[in-house]
Amino acid sequence: MLIGSIEVTFLVLLIVVIFGPVIAERFRIPGIVGLIFGGALFGPFVLDWLPADGLVTALGAIGLLYLMFLAGATFDIQAFSSNRRSAVSYGLLGFIIPFTITLLVVGLVFDVGLLAAALMGAMWASNTLVAYPEVQAAGLQKNRAVSAAVSAGVVADLLSLTVLAVVTATAVIELDPLDSAFARVANEFVQGQIEPTTPDPTLPLWLALPLLGVFCLWLLPKITQRFFVTIGRSRMQRFVFALAGMSAGAAVALLGGVEGLIGAFLAGLGMNRLIPTSGPLMERLEFVGAAIFVPTFLVSIGLNIDPALLVDRDTLVLGLVFTAFVVVGKTAAAFLTSWIFRFSMAETGLMSSLSFGQAASTLAIAQVGLSLGMFEQIVVNASVIAIVITALLTSYGTRYFAGRVPRDTDEVPPVGATVLVDVRDRGSDLDTFVALAGRLTRKDSGLAVPYLVAEEGELEAAAARVDASVEALTGHGYDADGVVRLAESFESGTVHLAEERGASMLVLGWSGPKFAADYVLGSGVDDVGRRSPVPTMAVRVVRPWERVVLRLGDLRLPWKREDALLAVDIALRLRPDDTTLLVVAEDPGACGELFDQGDAVEVVATDSFSVRDLRPVDLAVAPGHVFRDGLSSVGWRAGRALDDLNLVAVAGPHRLSISKGVTRGAVSANLSVSPTVAR
Repeated sequence: MLIGSIEVTFLVLLIVVIFGPVIAERFRIPGIVGLIFGGALFGPFVLDWLPADGLVTALGAIGLLYLMFLAGATFDIQAFSSNRRSAVSYGLLGFIIPFTITLLVVGLVFDVGLLAAALMGAMWASNTLVAYPEVQAAGLQKNRAVSAAVSAGVVADLLSLTVLAVVTATAVIELDPLDSAFARVANEFVQGQIEPTTPDPTLPLWLALPLLGVFCLWLLPKITQRFFVTIGRSRMQRFVFALAGMSAGAAVALLGGVEGLIGAFLAGLGMNRLIPTSGPLMERLEFVGAAIFVPTFLVSIGLNIDPALLVDRDTLVLGLVFTAFVVVGKTAAAFLTSWIFRFSMAETGLMSSLSFGQAASTLAIAQVGLSLGMFEQIVVNASVIAIVITALLTSYGTRYFAGRVPRDTDEVPPVGATVLVDVRDRGSDLDTFVALAGRLTRKDSGLAVPYLVAEEGELEAAAARVDASVEALTGHGYDADGVVRLAESFESGTVHLAEERGASMLVLGWSGPKFAADYVLGSGVDDVGRRSPVPTMAVRVVRPWERVVLRLGDLRLPWKREDALLAVDIALRLRPDDTTLLVVAEDPGACGELFDQGDAVEVVATDSFSVRDLRPVDLAVAPGHVFRDGLSSVGWRAGRALDDLNLVAVAGPHRLSISKGVTRGAVSANLSVSPTVAR
């Protein structure tokens, strides 16, 4: 018989994965619900075409690990850091309030054991950003309420996973008989004993959890970096290694009796900065997850659901109770956070409605509780009902409030999100040049895009140069995506490519400032710098550097201060690890506010640092106007001194200019007293 064979099982699974979300969305229901109901339809309780134990269940278990791994790998650490106060506050409140409500109601009304109540509280204290596409469509990704909700979701999920870790590491718990109006429903929550999924842990929990943290957050990133730099050059090798890292994190978690999904999440968090959020590697990870593993996990949930029980009175009541836990808890947390940080009412509504969504993490915890014997199937069934209701609430609520929150058009992506790298031969060492661009992306888990603008007949040579640049970047452990563009001129091709790729930074090859030629004819980077819609750097690096020297220039005018802040960001990114950034400033006491407290910097006055103090292994970084106006004041001798040094000139959109004849304006920087930048 064909039914039950691997071939037919896989075919039916793919049909559900393809058509389940499509059919659900036709009825304005979230696609995840279509996958769950598809599993229920073809599962053992209805058509019985998909067995409860078999291929789908095995792939679903991998899908659960994969889902948690992607959550860690795509976590926006930069956004969390920039909104950490409101994010942590809302995350803590968004966890504590619904967790406490659930704990009290389930523990007192249903009179279940503490661990079972805590696990159920963790289910409804977490959240999934089901409605985030509505925010993206409204262009509100950078709104402070949205950033707080997104980052707070990670905080709540981490706390929920911590509760899950403690519960799953506990061996046995006794539950007392129930005596209440919900007795029959609550009695189905649990059986007499709860057996852990790993009944014989190798290590005690107090030793396993620190070991898990050290492995995933310290050792695994180092191994990954080493692998990417040495033998892991191809994207396929890196993709398979990422899966191995996920599995290794899950395996280490099992040593202490902790659920593997926690190890998978921490593994993703550890590899976060090594996997660019918009690069080809992440595209492969997300494609495989979205196409196979995560949908299969949702289908496998449906295999355990009897559709007839979904319309059962007790299941419906329990589903409404679960929904109340979420709505009341998240709304109360949003109002408290808004009162503390003075959000508008529309932002409060947007923040709370975004947090209503329940999906992957809720189902994951429910499935673990089911496998532990803490819950009966009715809990999973009621969870599906709550997920459907909250999905509708979060979708419509987010759409409503997003239309009432003004869009902030001044928000810009972080510098290292998408770095466009001009790899023309301009005298720089190619390997060092692209490594510099790669370092810009590391902080933001961004993508480097080496490119060349070529004319007809030059495509083959341009492609070879771009391929060599991509190979050099991957050799340093970065992800890259090369581009060759046909255009009438380098300037127009570059500007159009920057707009097309949504570049966050443009890195131009530069042969260095030439006093006479720049003054009379203009610099080769000026035309692009004036037209560039994004921050732009002119770079000439002839060798690796051991120290970064930053010249701030004049801070009195707003646009010059803005360029100085950009130069600070670039210098800190390019500073070699475990070294101190040397800052040369006209007023050392006035530049402290440009740096964070933890930045390793040494500030000196311009009159205490001369041209001769610069070394060949230094990298001199400064705003573009300091190079331009400084050279005119010291003459050709200082210009000649720059010929053998590593240089970076930085400016904001439409402002990079090296030539005095192009951009005029009095600047107080004088390279005779501030030679750091001159060289």
